[in-house]
Amino acid sequence: MQGIVVLYYLVALVAALILLNAYKRNTTIGSKIGKVMLATFLLVVFYSFNIVGTTFEVKSVALSLSFITMDIMMILFYEYILEFIGWKQKVPGIFSYCIYAYALVDTVFMLLNPYNNISLEFRRIPFGDDFVLGYVPKLPFIIHNIYIVAIVLFVVVLLVLKCGETPRVYWKRYYMLIVGVGAAVGVNVLNLNMTGIIPVDISSALYCVVGILMYYNTFHYLPAVTLNITRRMILNYLSEPVVLFDYEGRLADYSADILKLMPGVRFEVAVMTLEDFIREGEFKGFRNTEKDQEFEWTGKIAGENHIFQCKFKCMKDSRNRGIGKIFVFHDITAMRKAYFELEQSTLYDPLTGFYNKQSYMTQVPQWSDSRYWPVALGVCNVNGMRSLNDRYGSAYGDFVMKQLARCVRIHIGEDAFAAKVDNGDILVVMEGKTHEDAAAIFEAVKRDVEKFFEKDNPVQVEYGIAVKEREDVTMERVLSDARTSMQNKKMLRDNSASSSLVDSLKQTLSESDYETEEHVERTREMAARLGKAMNLSDSDIGKLELLAVLHDIGKVAIPHHVLVKKGKLNDEEFKIMQQHTIKGYRIAKSSPELGDIAECILSHHEKWDGTGYPNGLKGEEIPLLARIISAVDSHDVMVHNRPYHQAMPEEDAIKELRRCAGTQFDPHIVEVFTRLLEEEELPKVWAERERQKQEAEEAAREVAAKVLEKESEKKR
Repeated sequence: MQGIVVLYYLVALVAALILLNAYKRNTTIGSKIGKVMLATFLLVVFYSFNIVGTTFEVKSVALSLSFITMDIMMILFYEYILEFIGWKQKVPGIFSYCIYAYALVDTVFMLLNPYNNISLEFRRIPFGDDFVLGYVPKLPFIIHNIYIVAIVLFVVVLLVLKCGETPRVYWKRYYMLIVGVGAAVGVNVLNLNMTGIIPVDISSALYCVVGILMYYNTFHYLPAVTLNITRRMILNYLSEPVVLFDYEGRLADYSADILKLMPGVRFEVAVMTLEDFIREGEFKGFRNTEKDQEFEWTGKIAGENHIFQCKFKCMKDSRNRGIGKIFVFHDITAMRKAYFELEQSTLYDPLTGFYNKQSYMTQVPQWSDSRYWPVALGVCNVNGMRSLNDRYGSAYGDFVMKQLARCVRIHIGEDAFAAKVDNGDILVVMEGKTHEDAAAIFEAVKRDVEKFFEKDNPVQVEYGIAVKEREDVTMERVLSDARTSMQNKKMLRDNSASSSLVDSLKQTLSESDYETEEHVERTREMAARLGKAMNLSDSDIGKLELLAVLHDIGKVAIPHHVLVKKGKLNDEEFKIMQQHTIKGYRIAKSSPELGDIAECILSHHEKWDGTGYPNGLKGEEIPLLARIISAVDSHDVMVHNRPYHQAMPEEDAIKELRRCAGTQFDPHIVEVFTRLLEEEELPKVWAERERQKQEAEEAAREVAAKVLEKESEKKR
């Protein structure tokens, strides 16, 4: 008797060990195995009271509980089988509901049985020095036995059907369970009907054996069965990362190379699923687990990026049934590098890494599509690049270009198109960007480059912007406008090769006229501010600044005595003075760099009401930039001293501009200009007046203090 008790305790211990190990797996199927073994453990414990119990009541209650636990164990085993074979969705739910419903009924009968023997009667059977209880079955208990056998038969049918759709090599993991559970239930039924011959039930030990089979088949069978096959057929013949999954999508084997490629991933045979592997690898190009496919994937080996051509194959047997799935990774880094270098040489500029001119020309047609509008095109360049190369060498010039390209790349973002084209120009096309967006980007580029070089050899960058947002404006025109804008700005920079012409004209003008460099610079700065307030394009603002500097260039051909005369000009002298607009127009027309502003130079003394000269143009017949310069130049003359008049206060100048709106000046320009002056200039004027007033008061106090001090000394 003691030996039987020890056997039951050993069986309970084994069940507990399987239970703990299954739960440690932390998987759904591991949890189901754990529940089955928990029920087995309780079954063994309850039945052991039939041996070690001291009273009839204890033994009868324990046996009733063991029968209830057997129902629960079989239900849990059935749920495990559905998970194990992957048929949770295939088996109709009505089967499960019937199984659960009868288990509930049987539980009620078994709980009531110790009090009225409605399911079976217990009889004492001598066993050693004590007794155990035998059974006299009644109809409910017979149905209980049929219920247990029915579940087992249903499970066996499911396993047999699973074998029918499974390759033969995997059958063993299913029929081992069929044999194990069949033997356990058979012994249990035999014992229930032969208690006179076999007084104690030993089927619990067989249930524990079934638990061992469940654990083994779930977590260890696949590696043991497929190891030799995969290594012989695949792994030993490939020197590339390989991952093999079985027909159900669970990891079957893998090569050592995959561990180098994915060192942070836990490859556990029979636990990792195909979905787990795809999720861990983040295979963006992977599409369908049921179709053969190829895709590229980037991984790291020894800290370096490697590009792999990944092949995914669904392996099938002779009957076209899936027997597994395999990933093979082929390193194409060297091949891709060679292709990239070839592509670089044909599509990209080697110095900056941007596209070359030919690449830009192939892209131009797409921007004629209105879906991309507005399309902002910006061109930037380094002022005086030739002089930098001559002074510091071409290597330094290349370094400057690379730094410019780096700053451009930082600020334009991933979606913008950038190319290095003729004369060292870097061209950027930005879809969906307005003029303001593009200007902000290129201002940031300009600021960063000039700040980078400000300590050693100062470098200046200039840019031009134009925007396509209409069908009738071609990309060629947009590029031309952007370049013109950039060149106009370059002509106003001291170190630009383009500035020599402007510098010489400015010098000639200053020598022949009373206009000062301060006046020219103030007019240029104010014209640019007004142009921005009027939302002019970058190209027009560049022309406006150039016009502000050179609008009076025709005065170099006017006799000096007429220019410097302090009094009022007579009619003949005034006619001579009027000729400076025509002479300026001719000078500008003779120079390709100034051709764009020639008409504005000719018209900058025209008046809104048509009383100006030389052509008596009226209203919007006068070029817009000429109208702007007329207002800006007149304002600067009014608020600063001249040989023939004293400066007037800013408030009076604003009133004068408004008084002349509609006669001399464009009313709209005056409205924008005066608002700008009131918002930005008047506060400066008032602050300066307040400062001067405070200084005067302080000086007066000092004088008064000195007078008082002298009077005090006289009295003493």
